Amino acid sequence: MKCEKCGKNEATMYYKETVNGVTREMHLCPECAQKENLGGAFENAFQSMNHFWSDPFHSFLGGGFGSLWNGMLGEAAPTATMLDTERKCPTCGMTESELRRTGRVGCPDCYSTFADILNPYVQKIHGATRHIGTAPAAPEQPKADPVADLKAQLKAAVETEDYERAASLRDEIRRMEGEQK
Repeated sequence: MKCEKCGKNEATMYYKETVNGVTREMHLCPECAQKENLGGAFENAFQSMNHFWSDPFHSFLGGGFGSLWNGMLGEAAPTATMLDTERKCPTCGMTESELRRTGRVGCPDCYSTFADILNPYVQKIHGATRHIGTAPAAPEQPKADPVADLKAQLKAAVETEDYERAASLRDEIRRMEGEQK
């Protein structure tokens, strides 16, 4: 799906907002999301939820939702020096730190780019790192039509002028067609 703002890049972000009863939905590429100041929307939401879930749940969640996500995908958010040398998906531009922060991939190529990070989680969840589906069933063979076979034999018998055989085939065809009704 193309970005609804620029129409050039692949949309990797879905944004929905309701203000005063008016709902606005957009599919955006990372660049346009950044221009709309939506790049940190999820990060800001998790930070505000950390404040909401304070003391009673704080110890249970190990420091809040941000820590929960960090615990799922690795270490804490990268520093500025880490960002300079970090991996990027060649297709969508998703960085390793974005993957660790959001827990989502940007495109199908992210799975191969970040395979070393994602494969252990995919293995844990699905039991394999490759899709193993069922093999399609063999196509059903059409059932032989004995009446059609007899009609072909009848035609051949008439062409070869074997009228006795043709008469017996004709009688057999009539008998079989009578049984089918």
